[in-house]
Amino acid sequence: MAELLEESQMQELSKVFRTFDLQNKGTLDTRELGACFRCFGYVATEADLADLVNEVGGTVDFAQFVHIMQKKMKDCDAIAEMTAAFKAMDSDGDLHISKSELKHVFSMLMGFEPTAVEVDELLREADVDGDGRISQLDFVNVLS
Repeated sequence: MAELLEESQMQELSKVFRTFDLQNKGTLDTRELGACFRCFGYVATEADLADLVNEVGGTVDFAQFVHIMQKKMKDCDAIAEMTAAFKAMDSDGDLHISKSELKHVFSMLMGFEPTAVEVDELLREADVDGDGRISQLDFVNVLS
């Protein structure tokens, strides 16, 4: 998987790994992995970090660290793509997709105008907080 990263990304990962490998043992424990995450702006609970470390046998070596970070970067790319899609659908820029915006997007994508029942059903499935429109968080949660 490391072949997908650019040389500058690998260098940055290596630098951060070495910086937080406080005992120069070639591995990171939960606390050190958390520090690396924060360095890249990622937030993880202690439980999440412990799960990651336990999945790989108690400590994380550099190859495992690269794999974990690639997944984090990929997850962030997916969220960025979902955010861009949301913004394209939010034609009035009010940070919500209204029933009329949803109807417009549906007709553009499907090539025919949806019925009111179809729009209501889509809205009901995506509108987690029940306010009658789709927030960006609702949108990301539905697609994740």
